[in-house]
Amino acid sequence: MSVILIDRVGAVVFHNGVLRVDCVAAGPNNEDRPSGTLLIPTNQAAVVLKSLIGATQELDRRLREQMRQAAAANPASAAGSADTSQLPPTAA
Repeated sequence: MSVILIDRVGAVVFHNGVLRVDCVAAGPNNEDRPSGTLLIPTNQAAVVLKSLIGATQELDRRLREQMRQAAAANPASAAGSADTSQLPPTAA
């Protein structure tokens, strides 16, 4: 199994029934470098994307819950350190 670090998505191309997603990682001196290509058959693209979206939403929910619990357990220190402004809003 290969491991691909993805700092950002490069080109996304649909060709010959395959969705190709070029993955980019930050190299030395923050220079972009290719890290791999995701090859997703067209008939599986929706399922794969929905799975990634669902996993991301679940991770966001868990992180927010942990932050709420930490704030409730120690309101004095959590008030200054619990900055949720950097978290994206959750989808309804």
